[in-house]
Amino acid sequence: MSEQTLPVKFADVVELDIPPFDDRPAITLEFTSIKEGEKRLIEAKVVNPATYSELEYSFNEGYREAKKNLSIIGYEITQAERIQRRIKSELILDEYPFFLRENKLRDSATIRDAFLERNQLYVDAQERINMLKAMESLVDGKIRVFENVCRFMRKGMDILIRRGSINPNKY
Repeated sequence: MSEQTLPVKFADVVELDIPPFDDRPAITLEFTSIKEGEKRLIEAKVVNPATYSELEYSFNEGYREAKKNLSIIGYEITQAERIQRRIKSELILDEYPFFLRENKLRDSATIRDAFLERNQLYVDAQERINMLKAMESLVDGKIRVFENVCRFMRKGMDILIRRGSINPNKY
């Protein structure tokens, strides 16, 4: 991802682009509902029966969008690992024996790893996997935030209902 523009576009529609790689096409993940939910997180502190359903809907939309994106990213990780295995097998079977003979080396795990790390396609596949795993971690964190804030709001509503009052000073 050197010398490219940022993959995030800031506008009404927030998207994250996964660039194409090998036989995988470019994919655009939408983050609009996630960002809308994140903007409204502060409102969860002062939730009341009048705003509860609207906030919960907003957070649930963000949650659903994040889960959808997480499944797409997971599939792309699987495909990137498949591509990396294919590249590795081609290198090991086709080029590695010639490399060992030419340099008069003996086969070992260290030499094999060094040989693979010198191949740009293999390194690019590993970088793709690392990028996707970072994106997976980002989206997974957003899912946990939405789960926790909905749990917090539900507890707040439960306290209000049990006390029988709508006083914002719950404690």
